[in-house]
Amino acid sequence: MSPKLIKTLLLASAIGFLVLWILEFRRTSLAESYWLLLLCLIFLLSFQYYRLKVPLLPGSGHKPTSPAAPRKNPPPKRTRRK
Repeated sequence: MSPKLIKTLLLASAIGFLVLWILEFRRTSLAESYWLLLLCLIFLLSFQYYRLKVPLLPGSGHKPTSPAAPRKNPPPKRTRRK
């Protein structure tokens, strides 16, 4: 399966369970609808994990960007005025 499809399915599932939880919470109590909220969080955290970890796997075709990459043009040096 394509990574975009997996991300879309995980995010859509999280949003769907959130909507179901809101509707169920209005009908019942929090104790009876808590499992829907947990499923929403599971899918949301799975989406975040997949989004961050898949580009780092070998053979994924993505190159991770280095946060400490050197700049092409260094900032100009400031000189003191007398």
